[in-house]
Amino acid sequence: MKRIFILFLFFTYAVSFSKTIYGEALYTYGDNETLVEAKQKCQTMAKRDAVEKFATFLRSETIVRNYQTEKDEIIANAEAMMTNIQILEEKIDKAKTTVYYRISAEVDEKKILGVYEEKERMRLEQAEAERKAQELRLEAERKALEDQLEHERELARIAAETEKYKMSRELSQKDRRFWRTQKWIGLGAFVGSAALGTYFNSQGSSYYDDYKSATSTPSAVDLYDKAQNNYTYRDVTFSVSLVPLGYFFYAWYKESKY
Repeated sequence: MKRIFILFLFFTYAVSFSKTIYGEALYTYGDNETLVEAKQKCQTMAKRDAVEKFATFLRSETIVRNYQTEKDEIIANAEAMMTNIQILEEKIDKAKTTVYYRISAEVDEKKILGVYEEKERMRLEQAEAERKAQELRLEAERKALEDQLEHERELARIAAETEKYKMSRELSQKDRRFWRTQKWIGLGAFVGSAALGTYFNSQGSSYYDDYKSATSTPSAVDLYDKAQNNYTYRDVTFSVSLVPLGYFFYAWYKESKY
């Protein structure tokens, strides 16, 4: 009784994961083939049809489970695990030289899926190991790059400080010479403007004196206008001369800072 119960459990377990698949094929044989050869080829084609249908179903199942499988791989595994192959229908038409078979077979779906589960587990473990190795490699590269950059920054800082000190001395002397030149330029521009203003003042006074001694009205008007124009030029020139004078004192101040 105990043995019967164990056999029943084994049969129930086997059936629960066994899937019946069906396939059919129609084969036309030639004159150089025997009927036995044609029947064998047709049965092989029917088996192939069954596993291809099963592979289509199982392919969708592995996609749902996110396994990376190919249909040809599923077909190869299913063909190797087919059991209990039965011929459900056989038709032989010698007139048309055709053979038809419809067959059924059993395949262990869980066992086949287990193959891909194991492959997927190994793939994920390998991917995780590669990811960790990549992280370690990138971290090492990052650390080495940071150390190199820090070293280069320190060298650059020392070089910059040295160059800054050197340039500071050179610039101080250069700036002092520059502002000394600007000071004399400002003074020269002031002197030139003042001299020009003095000239216009002199010309205006001369025209004004001639205006006072003019003997005719047109001549007097002309001389008066010339005198006024020169006085205007004088005022403008003297006003403008204040700019270079101010620049002279500014340049003098800047020179004293160096």
